[in-house]
Amino acid sequence: MKTATRLLSVLALLAVLAGCTTVAPAAQAPAAEQAAAPAANSVVVADVERQPAPAFDSACTAADEGAVVPADFTPDRPLKIAVLGLENNPFWIPVKEGALKAAEELKPYNVTVDWIVPGETHTADDFSGGMEAAIAQEYDAIATIAGDAGLVTYIDRAVDAGIPVATFNSETAAPNKRLFFVGADLYKQGEAAGKAMADAIGGAGKVGVITGFFAVEAHELRRKGFEDYLTANNPDIEIVAQVENSDQGDIAYTQAQDMMTANPDLAGIYVTAGGPFGAAAAVEDAGKTGEVKVISFDFVDETMEYVQKGVISATIGQGPFAQGHDPAIRLFNYIVTGEAPECGRLLTEAALVTQDNIDQYWTPPAQ
Repeated sequence: MKTATRLLSVLALLAVLAGCTTVAPAAQAPAAEQAAAPAANSVVVADVERQPAPAFDSACTAADEGAVVPADFTPDRPLKIAVLGLENNPFWIPVKEGALKAAEELKPYNVTVDWIVPGETHTADDFSGGMEAAIAQEYDAIATIAGDAGLVTYIDRAVDAGIPVATFNSETAAPNKRLFFVGADLYKQGEAAGKAMADAIGGAGKVGVITGFFAVEAHELRRKGFEDYLTANNPDIEIVAQVENSDQGDIAYTQAQDMMTANPDLAGIYVTAGGPFGAAAAVEDAGKTGEVKVISFDFVDETMEYVQKGVISATIGQGPFAQGHDPAIRLFNYIVTGEAPECGRLLTEAALVTQDNIDQYWTPPAQ
């Protein structure tokens, strides 16, 4: 039954791929809209000798994060790259923008980049079908979220088929054959959130935790980093509730209300993933701004508005544009030059933003 269900899912995705968000190669665009072709050297893709992948857990920060450019080589045939992402909350808007920017930059090199949304969660239940479809469609490279160990089989299957794979945003700790990862050090982000919470509430009090999905390793790293930091440094902070909101702001709103009702002396709420603006709205509506501190992630407008008002005490970034942009460019560069990134984990900037420094990181949208 599971095999039949998966087959149907793959067939559905194969049908959907034809209609996914795409920037087509320059040769297919109207002449008036074609980007100027680069003065590139021609390369026979099949003849490129490729370096082995860097050590899986090696980590560094790329100097060209969010600004990496295509290598100046034109492949001897059209290439297509699949970027498998999500659109289940506002965080993914700049990620998609990054992927579409990469598509624009690669178009003159006769490369198509497809932004594909396999489902609503980070898990292999959704992304395995997307990987199978991309392999079946013979993409030349794949960038994907890898939220749990269930995707390892599909990553390795793609690589064994000669398709290099990069992961971004979240990935399983289970070793696999991916070339590189682009995203934050999620455990350290959790530790930073723990320190921010301790600073905000004076090192003592009750806090609640709202995570996206307990099954997503990235969210668990942030939750565990937070919890471990408080255990080691602030034993007078008590975690009184831990729930998952499926990355949804409306669910976080109700959960925050429930936490404040059950704990009238609640001092803080930590949101590990999507929807922190829902928790912030609940705090504001309860008249507890400044009394219940909210710590969160990401710089989406809905979140930053609450930082500006002081409802969210701190939010931590993770370079979403780079997460969408850099994998496609680096995969192209690997295909045409054979050069692998320096490290297996290319860590993105994780600035901490408060009401005091928000002007350095965010401009309110025009009304």
